[in-house]
Amino acid sequence: MRECARCPALVRSRSCVVPGDGAAPAAVAFVGLAPGRLGGDRTGLPFTGDRSGQILRRMIDRAALGPVFITNLVRCNPRDAGGRNRDPSAREIANCRGHLDAELALARPRIVVCLGRLAWHEMAGRAAPFDPRRPRPLRVGAMRLFPMYHPAYVVRGACTERAYARGFARLRRLLGAIALTAD
Repeated sequence: MRECARCPALVRSRSCVVPGDGAAPAAVAFVGLAPGRLGGDRTGLPFTGDRSGQILRRMIDRAALGPVFITNLVRCNPRDAGGRNRDPSAREIANCRGHLDAELALARPRIVVCLGRLAWHEMAGRAAPFDPRRPRPLRVGAMRLFPMYHPAYVVRGACTERAYARGFARLRRLLGAIALTAD
């Protein structure tokens, strides 16, 4: 993965390749878009070093979800012509999909949380409605998916931290219900 050169634009813009990080097995896996230029692209760890990462990790700690795994759809920071973060293209996502599938197979999470509409549609399919305000878990193959806003939504003020915390409380309840049915 660290030597990957499938996406010339990402190879040019990245500082480093950012693999997923966390527990295996994991109770929950979080899947974002891509390492941020001020976060994972500098630190080498997903969702670290920037405000989105701080919010996500604080919410994970508060919700006491147990062991988690954190990753992204793509492993390199996509930037636009001005050097700002951009969404990864469909081709870039497809080029990294094997890495994501391998990480999730190793982590074996009970729930995969899709952070943002793009991650949700990649994992759940375009037809699946994205509604984190009234999240409905969705089963896709062996995976149980759960929609949440990307923490950048909180950073930009589109979602309050209190509302975001309610999403994590819902996630915690779902995780507890899954644990009860597994016992």
